[in-house]
Amino acid sequence: MTNQQTSTDKKLIKLDLVAPISGESFPLSQHNEPSISHGLKGQGVMIKPLGSRIVAPCDGVITHKAATNHQIEMQISQGALVEITCGHNALQTMGVGFISRVQVGQRVKANDTLIELDLLSIKKQISHLDIAILMSNGILTTRPQYGSMRSGEDIILTGVVKHN
Repeated sequence: MTNQQTSTDKKLIKLDLVAPISGESFPLSQHNEPSISHGLKGQGVMIKPLGSRIVAPCDGVITHKAATNHQIEMQISQGALVEITCGHNALQTMGVGFISRVQVGQRVKANDTLIELDLLSIKKQISHLDIAILMSNGILTTRPQYGSMRSGEDIILTGVVKHN
């Protein structure tokens, strides 16, 4: 009986993510990576970048970073995960053009620099630099925002999780 009371007392928590880079945001289904566009890696939004600096979309802890620096995962409130993945087939760059400014285990605040991009170098190697912002691990639903986004200012994605 106590478990029933506990489960009904759970509240929904809204988690807002600001745009990690300036650009134009679109539905995730338009991303060129099938595992991303089909939602297999999480719910989210895609942004075609205009800037060259990716910042933390919220406070959290870096839990994973690709060896090529094109992908970062961070744990945020309530155990939810945020993943930022740059480009389609970015592994073929061997990390050239992606400069990481964080380490695994590091605590970051919203707007801290995560990755700096050498756009000229990257565009010579891969055809699409579309950036996916994904939420997973307990996310019940997301509400993406589409259109022109300013890095660190505009809310690009809102997720909802249950508070335990």
